[in-house]
Amino acid sequence: MHQLVNDLENILYAVVDHRLRARGRQGLSLRLLIRGLLGYMRAKETDVLDVGCRTLAAAMGKHHVTIARLLPVLVAASDGILTKVADARHKTADVYLIQLPEQYQQLARELSWRKGKIHAIRPVFRALGDATALVYEAIERGRDAPTTADLVRATGVSRNACSAALAEMQALGMIQRQGGTWKTTTVNLRMLAARLGVMDDYLEQISRNRHERAAWHAYLDRFFTTQVQKADLFDPERDEYWLPPDDAAIWYAA
Repeated sequence: MHQLVNDLENILYAVVDHRLRARGRQGLSLRLLIRGLLGYMRAKETDVLDVGCRTLAAAMGKHHVTIARLLPVLVAASDGILTKVADARHKTADVYLIQLPEQYQQLARELSWRKGKIHAIRPVFRALGDATALVYEAIERGRDAPTTADLVRATGVSRNACSAALAEMQALGMIQRQGGTWKTTTVNLRMLAARLGVMDDYLEQISRNRHERAAWHAYLDRFFTTQVQKADLFDPERDEYWLPPDDAAIWYAA
């Protein structure tokens, strides 16, 4: 499974990212969404994804309605990588299959895998934005320490946006510049997120999701009727049947 995820990451960086760049702001969200799906795939070691929109929304710092709108767009744009295989039913979410299409298998084998793990949106980037998340990823997972020009080419982010992201991350101690190239530091991103005040927002979204999911399940339960078995109606330890009178004639009265 890990080899499949690594191959899919290669195709993401080499092909899919470039296609999604043309979609502007929506493209940024789609690029991070597919990263989130690949991260989930690696963590759960499965190519069948039945994760709900609220869970993905928490991972990306988005509203669950936004995720629901993006998923079918990503299916259409992924060229067979992401396929919907079952609709949501009762309490279960839509089910998607992630696979490496035949047309990409040779290219995936020819490319070398990247270091590190893929992420959707780590909490700190709720404050810093999607473009900054992609710039940081390009530094973190780059095969060599990149220059600013390298980052613009790798991410598809405009030079102004890239420069602004680099300046902000450098001020926060997330990255450092060495001889014209950029490297990440050992700063703890979770602690930085807490310092920026976004961890409270992240945890509040998770709590809100749980409350809304419970309310939705309670609503669905009102329309869900289970088949009643005979064993559920009668207790075998109790004499709940009624004996007729001894005089059999009563059964023939009238």
